[in-house]
Amino acid sequence: MLFDTHAHYDDERFESELDKPLDDFIIELFSGDVGGIINAGTNIETCKKSIELSEKFNRMYAAVGIHPSDCYKYGDIDGILGAIRELSRHKKVVAIGEIGLDYHYDFSPRDIQKVWFEAQLDLACELGLPAVIHDREAHGDVFDMIKRKKGVKVVMHSCSESAETVRQLTDMGHYISFSGSVTFKNAKNTVLAAEACPLGQMLIETDCPYLAPTPHRGKLNHSGLVRHTAEKLAEIKGISYDEICRITYENALRFFNISE
Repeated sequence: MLFDTHAHYDDERFESELDKPLDDFIIELFSGDVGGIINAGTNIETCKKSIELSEKFNRMYAAVGIHPSDCYKYGDIDGILGAIRELSRHKKVVAIGEIGLDYHYDFSPRDIQKVWFEAQLDLACELGLPAVIHDREAHGDVFDMIKRKKGVKVVMHSCSESAETVRQLTDMGHYISFSGSVTFKNAKNTVLAAEACPLGQMLIETDCPYLAPTPHRGKLNHSGLVRHTAEKLAEIKGISYDEICRITYENALRFFNISE
């Protein structure tokens, strides 16, 4: 079974590009080799949608948080953090995320991003939940902030870190999640990062509907395609496909404290 630890089924692309209702499509995924999905919120609206999705399917879970590209929308950080805290009490919420820093698009001022990132890391510590980290071209600041927060455990979503940073993060007890980007032809650094990541701290994801793996690049991504990421990681680590599926599935249950 495959566990897709990061998806966005609330994204409007699913409504516009699927040839069937989303609920029917997800039922088909769970009737195949997909054994678990975590839908990650990026703002209050998508956090609520993630929880609504998790209520419909036994093996669908939710992460709630404010994405760095969305935090500029909210002026009342204490009020929004209170709303996230309340949403996190739902039984299907397993993480705070996705949160972090994005210096590529810079939709939110960087100083504002840092305030929100630190506040949500503190919230994850307070709630005893893991944090799902978005890091785009902000590696130094993300690493420094995580290093300062001794009580939080994090997963680096859709790994773009160097092999050395992966070694440092996993030495600190954190996890690394690999998406379809590890299958791309120009993914040399991501492959090196996967080589450096201990099997016991490795997760897989789609980040769907985006980052469809080779040979589906440019198409609508979904959890059924996470097998291509698993196949590539099995090749990199020199183990069987069944073994990488088992290991990453068990890692997901342990990291997100999910009891089946």
